[in-house]
Amino acid sequence: MGNVFAGLYCAVFLLAADGGAPVFLTANEYPWGNFRPKSWCVVETITISNIEGRAVQSSQRVTTVLESVDGSGITLQETETVESNGKILEKKPQTIKYDFFQEVIQENVQISQGSPAKVMIAKKAVPCFVRIYKQQTSDGHLTTTIWYSPLVYPYVLRVEKIQRSIPDVENPAGKVVRQSVMLVQETNALKPPRISRRNKSYTLRTEEKAGNITKITDARCSWDVPGGLLESTTREFDAQNREIRRSVSRLNNYFSFGLIPGMP
Repeated sequence: MGNVFAGLYCAVFLLAADGGAPVFLTANEYPWGNFRPKSWCVVETITISNIEGRAVQSSQRVTTVLESVDGSGITLQETETVESNGKILEKKPQTIKYDFFQEVIQENVQISQGSPAKVMIAKKAVPCFVRIYKQQTSDGHLTTTIWYSPLVYPYVLRVEKIQRSIPDVENPAGKVVRQSVMLVQETNALKPPRISRRNKSYTLRTEEKAGNITKITDARCSWDVPGGLLESTTREFDAQNREIRRSVSRLNNYFSFGLIPGMP
């Protein structure tokens, strides 16, 4: 990104090195945060499952509407419609508030800052702040670690989630029952300005493991559309590494009331 960008990096991370308060993310660094309320998007997903040797197809449509943006987070309304075996079911709309690190705001969550670290993206080391969420659940506890940079979109660059069971004699720290890693694979923010300014795109890969099931999701995204997602493919494998389910999601439609004045 050039000497100027490198200088900004140094200035930001000197704060952490000197024991100063870390820089946090704001609405500017959230995929919905630059748009006005009532902006919306529709994402359609087609899923093909292998059930006893038969290919079974289902579809899902999720309509997301931006309700509000305030100093503590983003409030979205999500409505899901599912079609399977010729039947259509529209679920009750859900209103969910997220913080600017894209985590659902909940009670009884302990949040702390970890030591600054680096994330490798396309063979480039990106200095990041680290934010840690710890939450007790009914069947154990969940730890979420987020590596983020206020200078490189999509800003949240790596997310690790580890769900553990309730501790017992054999597993004093609890048994890992589910874990996932989301990592930015590539972002135009690390390319020359003539590219990054014209097309604010990036790609993500998420790998999740629960029991004998592994899911891998590759997503193509853009900072220029509400919600960010353009398309994604999720492949699900069993213990023998056989693909048992595949889902393809695409941005079907969206409407934006425009960028909030003063935001990029």
